[in-house]
Amino acid sequence: MSQGFYKHILVMTDFSDDALYALEIAASMTKMRESELTILHVAHDESQLSLYVGEDTLSRIRQELDNEIDEQLKNLKKAVPVLKEIKQLNYVIRRGIPYVEGIIEIEKGNYDLVVLGSHGQSSIKKFFYGSTVEKVARRSPVSVLITRKPTLKE
Repeated sequence: MSQGFYKHILVMTDFSDDALYALEIAASMTKMRESELTILHVAHDESQLSLYVGEDTLSRIRQELDNEIDEQLKNLKKAVPVLKEIKQLNYVIRRGIPYVEGIIEIEKGNYDLVVLGSHGQSSIKKFFYGSTVEKVARRSPVSVLITRKPTLKE
């Protein structure tokens, strides 16, 4: 196997089934090309809660969210076994608006490709505002691969 065209791949995850499928694709590409893989999760910024709850409660909420994210990241290797074979695997956790933090990470990092899972569901809100996937795809300075999890056909 030789060093591939994509030397450093970023995959964004929200831990949904579609994001796990995207991670499987990215991990397989990474393994095949002997590349580096970075997994990015963006937790929504809960700082606005400080308007409604005390600092102790806010701190406890943050800690619970951090614990949940850590647990989900640990479970990724069970859900996507090929991750165990990746030699250069990184995890990045950011807080904020997912597409904004995603673009900041893309611009900050030395990535050649971004992989995202498509959610395949639409709503009025997404129609008017667009999805994270659409916003990242439009604004990314590097190539973006959008995956769609296959559906079972009867």
